[in-house]
Amino acid sequence: MNHLLRKVILSTALCSFSVMTAGQAAYMTGAPSAEATPTMSAHTITSITTAKNDLYSDLAFLKPILADKRLVSLGEASHGAAEYNSVKVRLVKFLHEKLGYNVLAFESNLADTAAAYTQIQKMTPEELMTSTVYGVWQVEENLPLFEYIAEQSRTEHPLLLTGFDSQGTTEPFITFVEQWFAKVDSGKAKAIAQTERWYLNLNGIKDIEVFNSQKDKIKEKYSIFQRFVKDNKDQLSKTYPGQPKLVSLIERVLNNRIDMLDTYHPHIVQLLAGVDPEKQLKQGSYERDRVMAGNVAWLADTVYPNEKMILWGHNYHIRKHNSTMITEHNGFDYDHNPYPTMGEMLPHSLKQSGYVIGLYAYEGSSYKNNGKIEQVMPHEKDSLEDILGTGMGTARFINMRDTALTSSTEWMYTPRTAKAWGVLDEKMIPRDQYDGILLIHQINPSHPIAN
Repeated sequence: MNHLLRKVILSTALCSFSVMTAGQAAYMTGAPSAEATPTMSAHTITSITTAKNDLYSDLAFLKPILADKRLVSLGEASHGAAEYNSVKVRLVKFLHEKLGYNVLAFESNLADTAAAYTQIQKMTPEELMTSTVYGVWQVEENLPLFEYIAEQSRTEHPLLLTGFDSQGTTEPFITFVEQWFAKVDSGKAKAIAQTERWYLNLNGIKDIEVFNSQKDKIKEKYSIFQRFVKDNKDQLSKTYPGQPKLVSLIERVLNNRIDMLDTYHPHIVQLLAGVDPEKQLKQGSYERDRVMAGNVAWLADTVYPNEKMILWGHNYHIRKHNSTMITEHNGFDYDHNPYPTMGEMLPHSLKQSGYVIGLYAYEGSSYKNNGKIEQVMPHEKDSLEDILGTGMGTARFINMRDTALTSSTEWMYTPRTAKAWGVLDEKMIPRDQYDGILLIHQINPSHPIAN
């Protein structure tokens, strides 16, 4: 991904903001003391990383909780923590090996993951990782996951890799789709490569009139490619006989391109131009999450209708009712009127059959997206981390789904602050946003793979 596109993506996606100041403490009355730790629903996780021949005995409590769930969403309060990545890798392996979750969808580009997974036998695990997920997840702690995906791809029980985001395009995808189309029509192959690079350059436009003058032209190009794929499905499918879903995936990518040109990019152009940037950020972020929710629903209903799925993303995107957050940070300031995000916009049936896990940290430090390390700020009394961190071990999991209101679980039903990015106190009713909370005692900065 070129430098400009990465800058735009990271500056317009709320979950990718390195919001740099400590959150204001929220005042609460009538809160239970930290001694009210919910032991009845708490489970200790003894290991963050996966051991060889892992028996997952400390994760066995999840089996009855997730027995009837179709979709498990794994969040994280910040992207640059080694322990968030490691524990999620272990959870993914457990869910695949023990509970039959066979699809892993990252908060990364649907086009990139489709192209790379199609070529998985030609890639090293590190190449697979760097070709599919955004840079924040291209870290040493996640390499074992991609080694596992590569290994499982050669078995009868693969862990299928995909993505649900729709931002931008990359050279690896452009190369792949050009070579693929060339097997059917060399002219269309050259044309889609040119159009994708044109689309890439649109991310740097700061003048809405210039953008509008190009938008309809590039949309027409994508409409032509849609007709080409529809008319040549059989031939395109034959070029990759082992990937029967590939044609459907490219159709979805082309749909995303047109949708984003109409709804997302106009806000980004105005954001870059400095026209009411806070408003443009919020509306652009909403449109991105709307498209991501549509992609998740499409993957679940159309591409993998008989599979259980895992979603990997930021807490902001996966939580259940972001519009009911009492206070969130929107990248500019604290916001009391938040927008719905992806998790809230999923179809009702998927939400009902889903289980959403938010990850937070008690102490430590992690990378911000600008590459600097930031310490987790101290927690105010009776915050989510303060209550759950009392007497904890390495990690503590709290199941809030179907948990009755009692004196020891009152905190789930009442406003609490919890730290986004380890520094920003956002206020919520925990049970409204997550089905479970996984609190890591101490986090440390992740270790980026050297490119």
